[in-house]
Amino acid sequence: MEFRLLDPGATRALTGVLLALWQRAFAGPPYFVEPGDLPRVRGLFRRHLATPGFRAAVAFHRGVPVGFAYGFPRRPGEPWTEEVAASLPPELRERWLREAFGFVEFAVDPAYQGLGVGSTLHDRLLASTDRPRAVLTVHAHAPALRFYLHRGWRRLGWLKGAAYWILGKELR
Repeated sequence: MEFRLLDPGATRALTGVLLALWQRAFAGPPYFVEPGDLPRVRGLFRRHLATPGFRAAVAFHRGVPVGFAYGFPRRPGEPWTEEVAASLPPELRERWLREAFGFVEFAVDPAYQGLGVGSTLHDRLLASTDRPRAVLTVHAHAPALRFYLHRGWRRLGWLKGAAYWILGKELR
């Protein structure tokens, strides 16, 4: 297994493979992603690639991507950041959203889950940022919730109007 940190250009070159991997990883509950969802996700992925500070960690097995995680620094005014800010109590907003790294997407091919691939991707991506903390949202019934809590993330609040937890992790 080989793990690499990739810049937006190198990640862009893998778009088709990474999105197919993402679809396989999220095909089951609670997400039930289908191939027809990929055009919408492709557009979102392109926007994320253009975000300043974007970085990705990708796991390769025999030259083929089998997992990835990506993120970028979160900024005020972004729709996601504003939605999270509106969902957090005032005393948590400033602390957790100022200078936060957004752990945006994380997927491991089902055939490679449970082998430590996700842990290595998680750790390498977070080690690559100089931000003091990280934030993410995760579906309340996603298997990844237990993974994140085991890796030191803590529940900050509930995303208003959605079945998603807001999680935060101190990095420094």
